[in-house]
Amino acid sequence: MKTILNKMTTSFFGLLIALVIGFSAFTAPPAIAATTNYSTAIGGVVVIPFNISGQYTATTASVVKFAMPFKCRLIGVGATARASGGTSPTLTVNLLDDTVSALSSAISITAGTYSEGTITNAVVADESVMTVDFTITGTSPTWNDITIFITAVRE
Repeated sequence: MKTILNKMTTSFFGLLIALVIGFSAFTAPPAIAATTNYSTAIGGVVVIPFNISGQYTATTASVVKFAMPFKCRLIGVGATARASGGTSPTLTVNLLDDTVSALSSAISITAGTYSEGTITNAVVADESVMTVDFTITGTSPTWNDITIFITAVRE
């Protein structure tokens, strides 16, 4: 009786292991993200927001200027404006790292929407001088309350 019980127990656990292994083959593969998703364990992802209140009517260089306090890799740059006015107003926002654009082209802004830029120069050295330039065109253009987000991961 004891031998039969041992054989049944061994068979049961063998079957259970086979089922677990078999069903694990049917799990869905992980989704592939359009952008790199950094682990929360890294702890080095930093979002640097700049809210530039007020109204801008002309091209302005170095609206924002700061020294990056650490070596990092840019993973996102985006901007938005609350409102615009005038006839055919256009606004582009450019992020420069030591006078060289970090973007493939300046970000074209539409009031009320958030736009992301394409990063081409992602590596930023410690203490690099970062600046943001606005290029504004149109007939009597106005751009109000512009916000810029720089997202980086510390290296």
